[in-house]
Amino acid sequence: MKIFHVCADRGVPLDGTKGASVHMRGLAAALVSGGHEVVGFTSAVPRPEPDSPVYPAPLHIIDSPHSIIRAACSTGTPDIVYERYSLGHRAGLVAARRLGRPFVLEVNAPLVVEARRHRPASVGPGDADLERTLFREADLVVAVSEPLRRHVAAVRGSDEGTVVVTNGCDPALHPVPARLDAAPEATLVFLGHPKPWHGAEQLPPVVALLRRRGRKVRLLVIGGGKGAEAMRRAAHRAGVAPWLEVTGPLVPALAAARLVEASIAVAPYPADPFFYFCPLKVIECMAAGLPVVTTDQGDLGAIVGDGGVLVAPGQTKALVAAIEDLLDDGPRRRRIGSLARDRALSRFTWEAAAQSLVSAVGRLGVGEAA
Repeated sequence: MKIFHVCADRGVPLDGTKGASVHMRGLAAALVSGGHEVVGFTSAVPRPEPDSPVYPAPLHIIDSPHSIIRAACSTGTPDIVYERYSLGHRAGLVAARRLGRPFVLEVNAPLVVEARRHRPASVGPGDADLERTLFREADLVVAVSEPLRRHVAAVRGSDEGTVVVTNGCDPALHPVPARLDAAPEATLVFLGHPKPWHGAEQLPPVVALLRRRGRKVRLLVIGGGKGAEAMRRAAHRAGVAPWLEVTGPLVPALAAARLVEASIAVAPYPADPFFYFCPLKVIECMAAGLPVVTTDQGDLGAIVGDGGVLVAPGQTKALVAAIEDLLDDGPRRRRIGSLARDRALSRFTWEAAAQSLVSAVGRLGVGEAA
């Protein structure tokens, strides 16, 4: 199958470190490995630096839907146009219709809802109407979680043409599991660039409470961005600045290498009545063999399974208790970490995601010409 893989969001550089960039590269690589032909399209001009990740297929820069149509003249017409939904963009849909090919829309978030909540100035007057159009006109919508699939289905007025394909990981980045050592000091790890909806600001006070109880713990934040400075301020307020390390943005290979230092991974998402995430950070931590303490909402229970501990969101005491229990019981910590690794590497890989996508395309009659 020939796939035009489109991302028109200028904030998602295909050589970047954010989760969206990792997703684009990981899925494309798995499709190529599976024997499919992938042609990438991006609005973010790559700025390669030493050791920067590379998109694993030919890449074109989008300036309009015509960019995609012109590429078809030189590379051949695709079997499907597959676009990662970007706020305010419809390049993939327009190109697919003009090329007479099915349009598959990947939805990672309800972007209008998300932007209105966190970045209201970024929402244009026609963005909500365009989102409805994309959801309804796509031949197939691929959502990363079941709550998100239901949201899209409600807009479409039917479950038909909607499927869930979860995020994945690259097993090659995790050749050995984390040590899970808690002596002489245990390392709690938060993976990713801290955002307001990640709940990472809870962690410095959690470390402070654990240390007051005599637990020798430190907090490793593998990420950066604006939220990193907020984490440093929170650590100063809590009196635990000496026990916080923020790495800044790291390429996936270096981030994975740091994960093996940790004892426990923590993803303390706050309560959200519409928890639509499929957290890449949780899957990556599981792949590294880390027991994950996270909150019980959305698809998190289905992802973590027996590879972690779920607590009620917003309950700091429950979060601390879950961490303490794992620190006190080394055999249980190692057993859960091993189960987490097995679960991630058997169910949540980019190869598995690519296979699910290809099956959905074939099962729903989209791209049968492939």
